Amino acid sequence: MSKYRVALVGCGGMGRSHLNTLEKMQDFEVVGLCDVAAESIDKAREICGEVAGFNDFVKMYDELKPDMVTVATQTRGHHGPTVAALERGISVLCEKPIAIDLQEADEMVQAAEQSGAKLAINQQNHVNPAVRKGLQMVREGVVGEVVTIRGRNKCGRKSGNEFTEMGTHVADMMLCFGGAPEWCAGSVWWQGRLADVGDIMEAKEMSPKDRDSGLVVGERAVGQYGFANGVLGQVHFMGYEQQMSANYGVDVLGVEGQLAIRASNRLEHSLWHLPRPMEGLPSQFGDWQAVDLGEAQDEDSVATMYRELLGAVAEDCEPPCSGREGRWAFEMVLGIYQSHRESGKRIDLPMPDRRHPLEVWREEA
Repeated sequence: MSKYRVALVGCGGMGRSHLNTLEKMQDFEVVGLCDVAAESIDKAREICGEVAGFNDFVKMYDELKPDMVTVATQTRGHHGPTVAALERGISVLCEKPIAIDLQEADEMVQAAEQSGAKLAINQQNHVNPAVRKGLQMVREGVVGEVVTIRGRNKCGRKSGNEFTEMGTHVADMMLCFGGAPEWCAGSVWWQGRLADVGDIMEAKEMSPKDRDSGLVVGERAVGQYGFANGVLGQVHFMGYEQQMSANYGVDVLGVEGQLAIRASNRLEHSLWHLPRPMEGLPSQFGDWQAVDLGEAQDEDSVATMYRELLGAVAEDCEPPCSGREGRWAFEMVLGIYQSHRESGKRIDLPMPDRRHPLEVWREEA
């Protein structure tokens, strides 16, 4: 069987991480690399060998005609190469967050719908074995009626950076259990007070070592979401200086029990079940029961994203974390910014204004 030919746009650290995954997969072959920096292409070739290199993604698409494109640039660079690939009928796995604003995200989703090519956003916890097992347990009634879904962050940086980046991962896991939210409300703090328009800055200004994810604000953020059937979603991005990957994931609270899902790949267990609705005293935390995921515990979720995107192309169905789902995860983040601007008011979702809320706030101040 011939291999599925993949071209990579963006050969920095994230792109090379994708190459390391693809090199272990027998069904895929990397045929092209694109980056504006020649040294990044050289580093990528140390992983995948002497494949063709380009500094123009359109030229790469037209010359190589790949079966799939991976877009692993900084967020500002997602829209152009993704739309260009989709318009040529090439399916895309794009890094998160989907885009710099909802206008770009809408155009990416529309390009996929019009061309029939598949768009998936690499929020790989969508296919995390712990998430999938947790969903099975919810469907089987293990925790009873779900009443709350609580998103948990890693910390280690200010919420302005982490909420826009890792927040889309957390939001996507919440979407898996709650479906699309109907409303959101939230607040953001900066230096001990509610953030104001003058506190808005570029992500790189807040943290030069972080990824360029556009406009951000705040060092702490909290939010609530209203899902169908009265299910409440909660997030607390507290901006603690210490990072704790073991805190990263979601809790699913039901009337008969709880599930705790931790998305770090460094843990012996990533899914726990508490057979009662309330935790009780800290001395009783030992009542949490680890759920055995078997060999699935060690699965590479990014590899699963590639395999299932390939399956979606073959079966002409939606891939995991489709463009629409990736757009929802991003809107859950931006909706909190819009609510904060309106003094914590409940905001209906989806938002009618697709511009970035922080950009609009700046323009209208």
